[in-house]
Amino acid sequence: MTPGRQHPERTCIGCGAKRPQQQLQRLCLSSEGTCGWDKTRTGTGRGAYLCGAGCLRAAVQRKALGRAFRGRMRAIDVSALEAALAAAVLKVWAEE
Repeated sequence: MTPGRQHPERTCIGCGAKRPQQQLQRLCLSSEGTCGWDKTRTGTGRGAYLCGAGCLRAAVQRKALGRAFRGRMRAIDVSALEAALAAAVLKVWAEE
C-alpha cells in the first residue's frame, strides 16, 4: 500500500462499522434478484458490505439488505451466505 494514499471506506450494513473496503465482504445482487457473495469484489451492480456472519444475521433482522438493494432483492439463502462469509472472514484474519 502506498503511504498517504486514501483507501475506500465502506459501511457494514449489519453493525454500521466503517472500515476499509478490503476488510469487508461484499454481497451483490444477481440479475434474477438473488443475493450472493461477491468473492472478487468486482461484480456489477449494487453491492452491500458486511463484517461477517454475525452482521449478516443483524442485517437480515433489520431488513437492511432490502434497503441496500433498493427493494430489488427477491431471495436470500442466509445459511449458505453465513457459511461462505465465516470462511472468508477466517481467511482474512489468517492473512493479517
